Amino acid sequence: MELHGALVASPGMGHAVPILELGKHLLNHHGFDRVTVFLVTDNVSRSKSLIGKVLTEEDPKFVIRFIQLDVSGQDITGLLLTKLAEMMRNALPKIRSAVMTLEPRPSVFVVDLLGTEALAVAKELEIMKKHVLVTTSAWFLALTVYMASLDKETLYKNLRSIGALLIPGCSPVKFDRVQNPSNYVRELAESQRIGAEVITADGVFVNTWHGLEPVTIRAFLDLENLGQVMRGVPVYPVGPLVRPAEPGLKHEVLDWLDLQPKESVVYVSFGSGGALTAEQMIELAYGLELTGQRFIWVVRPPAEDDPSASMFDKTKNQTEPLDFLPDGFLDRTKDIGLVVQTWAPQEEILAHKSTGGFVTHCGWNSVLESIVNGVPMIGWPLYSEQKMNALLISEELKIAVRVNVGDGIVKKEEIVEMVKRVMDEEEGKEMRKNVKELKKTSEEALKNTHIPSTYFTQN
Repeated sequence: MELHGALVASPGMGHAVPILELGKHLLNHHGFDRVTVFLVTDNVSRSKSLIGKVLTEEDPKFVIRFIQLDVSGQDITGLLLTKLAEMMRNALPKIRSAVMTLEPRPSVFVVDLLGTEALAVAKELEIMKKHVLVTTSAWFLALTVYMASLDKETLYKNLRSIGALLIPGCSPVKFDRVQNPSNYVRELAESQRIGAEVITADGVFVNTWHGLEPVTIRAFLDLENLGQVMRGVPVYPVGPLVRPAEPGLKHEVLDWLDLQPKESVVYVSFGSGGALTAEQMIELAYGLELTGQRFIWVVRPPAEDDPSASMFDKTKNQTEPLDFLPDGFLDRTKDIGLVVQTWAPQEEILAHKSTGGFVTHCGWNSVLESIVNGVPMIGWPLYSEQKMNALLISEELKIAVRVNVGDGIVKKEEIVEMVKRVMDEEEGKEMRKNVKELKKTSEEALKNTHIPSTYFTQN
């Protein structure tokens, strides 16, 4: 019987890239004959441009299809989690119809963490194996399933009293706005729902590896800790699922990098969804200028009230004036800096020998891409679980410094300090050493899959 997998990704490159990479792994290493990937999006042309031409080329064994959502008139207000969860809920009928058209009918179904309601669709269609891919850390999975194990009253009591959740076998997770959890009741309810649905799957894949999160992964294997919360559902680390740099890619940014000294450039990007306020953009510009450090900065228009605004931005702003930057900034920094509008080839930039540091929003994709290329980071979290990621890389892994975002605007003086700590000081040398050691563990992890070879063919 032909082994056919159907994989579904929520909107956003942070979900699409790991799903696509998992699909390639299933074809190349786990005996699949065919993989069909469904990417849910509210903008097909933008999604196609972001995933690149290589993946969208026709391949009968690896098919990518887009599920177009019309979000006009729909309530997708609130924080990013609730927006994406509602979009995936609205996509369920289209996901069901799309999977039903597949021939042969898939025997394996995988959906990411924000689309767990689609597991019920797979069950209805009698797909043999149903899985969840966690596109972020094992620590975030731990938080999600542990929250689901608590009733609402206990959860709120924990948040009000200590402002944290003490997860068995893991580092505790501290919350913002803990004085009144009812201020974000929708987000907590969605999180508890997702955690409850995760343990209805046959297995959970996580975009991590043992060398990156050994304590948390052991907690999932321990029946006295998270193993008990998972109720027997196995957890498999399958990372790092990151898109490899394309050798020989031609781009003006890479041409500029070729002219710079080794590990001398700071790369600044807040992901495909991140946005800063106008005031913060000005502080960042002045901070970069004052460092005197070579830099590449991917800029998008500012947004005043939504740090994830760029995720739903339909505009093409590569040619719009950069009048939100300080007067004269581009002229004053033209000899040491390169400002790129909207998009740059991130994987290739991080893989380049001239790149020495990465100012990142700490999206998990970006964190892993930095690690697999041995680049230390300056963590600047904006939304979702990015604060957890920033804590992990700065306090536990010691491969990053973290800006203080708690006071609102990050001032230019702090930006200068952070860049110098990573690029010039002994602390930065130690971080560089640590991240290159982690890079080695990531290479080993890719060689040694943790999914049993007969897993997908067993009834």
